[in-house]
Amino acid sequence: MKQQRVRIYEHGAPEVMRYEPAPAAIATPPRGQVRLGQQAVGLNFIDTMFRDGTFSMPLPLSIGVEGAGVIEEVGEGVTGFATGDRVAYFFSLGAYANVRMIEADVLVKLPPDVATETAAALLTKGLTAWMLLKRVHNIKAGDTILVHGAAGGVGSLVTRWAKALGATVIATVGSVSKVALVSAHGIDHVLDASAADLAGQVRAIVPGGVDVVYEFVGQATFAQSILALRDGGHLVHVGNASGSPLPNFQGQLDQRGIRYTKPATSQYVNSRESLDESSADLFATWRAGVFGDVTPVRYAMSDVVRAHHDLAARRIAGPAILVP
Repeated sequence: MKQQRVRIYEHGAPEVMRYEPAPAAIATPPRGQVRLGQQAVGLNFIDTMFRDGTFSMPLPLSIGVEGAGVIEEVGEGVTGFATGDRVAYFFSLGAYANVRMIEADVLVKLPPDVATETAAALLTKGLTAWMLLKRVHNIKAGDTILVHGAAGGVGSLVTRWAKALGATVIATVGSVSKVALVSAHGIDHVLDASAADLAGQVRAIVPGGVDVVYEFVGQATFAQSILALRDGGHLVHVGNASGSPLPNFQGQLDQRGIRYTKPATSQYVNSRESLDESSADLFATWRAGVFGDVTPVRYAMSDVVRAHHDLAARRIAGPAILVP
């Protein structure tokens, strides 16, 4: 089968991405791999970081880390999967393609009630939310948390899942238009992330400061995150949508006994056992209706440049996918 893919030959703006045919057909999968016909590909902020060179990788590079589809052929030595199985995966570079080879070890078999597009929109973001709430800081009833970027793909899942776990959730958003969207999810308090007195507004709700901050935005909110935390709290640094925070913040954290963590999902989901456990928990939570409607925003893969512009500008509310 002929592969149509997105590749970069230099780092830079979205326009460096090329939607092109591969020079050779995708043939029989090597040992331990399957040939996967992809029906949907997850669009994640981390994709922009591979594209712009934040993560330095050898070029040319086929980007994208998440997808879902149907197994077309199974290579030697693969057990537990068969031709025709619907599967999804997270964090395997080369996802921006209509068909690909992929290691069977990273695949998750989809339950019958989980649509392929839902899986592509949910798995990477959902497993990230799982590790943030269940492993990095085990959220329990009575905890108070602050989540920046709460209208984004991961942020929206973190806020709703934490609420379901019994936490009091304070969310921030980057525009007034997103306040109603996040409030409609039943979130306790939704604030404007650009407010000069953001930490003061948080402490008006929780005078002693919050237990945990999930920092997705970076430079624009980082100082306010520190001020909003209680002494001995936990600052979980997930992303830098507005750029990296200014250096030399560690001293402020040390003085107040604030724990600082900069986690990656692969630190916690890195084996068949952890992948099966986390994905089963994620799908059960989705099935219980915690995430509401996760119908993704759809872009044709050929329109990937526009999709990346929208992603970088934070114009997308909730999950998004590329459709080959």
